[in-house]
Amino acid sequence: MYKFIKMDITTIITEAIEKHTPISFSKYGDGEYYCSNSMGIRNCDHDNYTETKKIALIESFKYMVDNMNNTYIGLWPDSIQHHFWQNLVNNHIKSVKYHTLLLDNDSIPQKLALYKAIKDSSLKKIYICNHLLVKAEILFNIDHMVYVPLKNWFDNFHIYLEQVKSLIKSDQQYIIMTSAGMAAKIIIYELSKLFPNNIYLDCGSAFDKICTKKTSRGWEFSYEEIVNLMENSGLLPIDWDDPKYDFVYQEAVSKLGIHL
Repeated sequence: MYKFIKMDITTIITEAIEKHTPISFSKYGDGEYYCSNSMGIRNCDHDNYTETKKIALIESFKYMVDNMNNTYIGLWPDSIQHHFWQNLVNNHIKSVKYHTLLLDNDSIPQKLALYKAIKDSSLKKIYICNHLLVKAEILFNIDHMVYVPLKNWFDNFHIYLEQVKSLIKSDQQYIIMTSAGMAAKIIIYELSKLFPNNIYLDCGSAFDKICTKKTSRGWEFSYEEIVNLMENSGLLPIDWDDPKYDFVYQEAVSKLGIHL
């Protein structure tokens, strides 16, 4: 059984944000593993496995591990998957906890501090996500929201890549966050090649519950528990409960966590 790097990765990311140090975190779970092995048809979010996506995922992983020094990888805690990914690369994977950015029972104060560092950072922020995460804009003071479909947006990948690239000035540093499924790893890779000085955070479903009130993984803290934690940390804006966001909760019922 493989072991995680013995470090407080959440704190390392927080310090990188505070010191404007380039860093990258990407999650590779069951979906990325099955797609890269041509196993099955689609993941639990109905995001299809395709040969093109498989090749791009493998290329992305290899480049990030072997060419980007400050890259950390959240792997699903499974030794078979870990050995598969490790055999693709020359460097040792800086393997950290898959739920590095998601609130669970581990490192809660550190994760809340990380959220606060993102919110308070003076760096420009870009979030690539589906439209149901619109409230993340006011939660983290995001400068640019780039909305992608809930599934299969890799089919039109270059349209969204060009949209993000148009927002980035080469002489500035950015925090680029993603909640965009399997293709999130690929866009982080493509952007890292062009803009290696940025901070890249693959957030996945970390903010689904707080932004939509809907579980997307089935085991998260309740919405009320997360609200309490974030309020006590000074994260929630005063207009968090504005009725203009009611459409999000209604749509999320049928569009998020469709496998549950």
